[in-house]
Parts: sequence; structure tokens; C-alpha cells
Amino acid sequence: MKETNRIPPAKTAAAPMETTLAAIVAHPTRARAFTILNERTASPVEIAQEIGKDVGHVGYHVRKLLQLDLIELVDERPVRGAVEHFYRAMQRAMVSEEEFAALSIPEREGFNRYGMQLLVADVARSMDQEVFAARTNHIIARTPMVVDEDGFEELSELHTELLERTLEVQARSAERMTKSGEDGISTVTASLVFEVPKKNRPVK
Repeated sequence: MKETNRIPPAKTAAAPMETTLAAIVAHPTRARAFTILNERTASPVEIAQEIGKDVGHVGYHVRKLLQLDLIELVDERPVRGAVEHFYRAMQRAMVSEEEFAALSIPEREGFNRYGMQLLVADVARSMDQEVFAARTNHIIARTPMVVDEDGFEELSELHTELLERTLEVQARSAERMTKSGEDGISTVTASLVFEVPKKNRPVK
């Protein structure tokens, strides 16, 4: 299916967060498109080229995101007799604990699984190009532990605070780079706190 010069359909009224989350994770292409548009402005054509999917297929899912008021149209450019539409996300792919609780377990797993796939892909790409360990101040830490309910809650709050401070660092960096003209360092930061199954104890 070729791109047409039609303006995407008008947005619907904003839906509840649990509805929009379920809609995002309803299809892998939609989730990937939303992730890309959280990172930068892009067109369905560019997204299709990046993820190796048909433009018409990607365009359908981008329009779904637009109807959910999760992305916005920011530019239109004439390309070979058609008009290419460029979008960006209107909100980050983040939810509160209460919003996440409103999803079913399969929906939560789908959301998390895709996030982990992106993280693994980022690590693999960084290692393949030998930049992962190039900086001596990079950090990778795995800390297995056993905690009680209060301890798990403390860890959750600690990592939530880390996320908030991380976004503050990003904002300050953007302000400095605007003034200095510095290109910046492409960076991924990740934070995980999750329960794992208990190991089977040996039978005596």
C-alpha cells in the first residue's frame, strides 16, 4: 500500500490510561512505533524502514496511536507526488503503579517483554560496535537479594526516584547542549526491580 496525501483522521477524546496501554501493547508494530516516536520525530515511512515492515501496515498502527491522542502530527513534506507525515509522542511510555495495576497480567507482561527486548537490542548493538565498555565510568550491576515486603517497597521507591532524577539530568543536558552546540552522547539507562521464582531447595 502506498502513502497517500490524506491528512490522518481526527483524534478521538483522550482515553483512560489503562485503555491506551492495552491498545499500545495490542500489537508489536504499534508498540515499536510508539517507542520510536518517544525517542524522536519520524514518519511511517521511516519507521517502516527501521523495523522492516510494510508502510501501509505501519501507517495503520500510527493512525491508531494518533486516534488515542498518544502522538501528534508535527510536519508534512511533499515526497514524489505524495505527502509524508511526521509525528512525535505526546507523552513518555511510562505509567504509575495504579495505572499498571489496572492492566491484566498478560497485558503487563506484553508491555514489559517489549521493554526488555528493546533493552537487550540496545546492549547487543552497543557491544557489537565495541562502545559498551569504552567508557570506564559505565555501570552494569546485578544484585540478587532476599527482602521482605517493606524492603521490596523501599527498592521500588528508590528506583522511581532514580527515574525522576534521570529525567532531570536529561533536561539539564539538553539545555547545556542547546547553548554549547555539543552533539551529545547517545545513552541508554535502565532500572529494574522484580521478583524471581524461588530456587528449588535440594531434598534431604
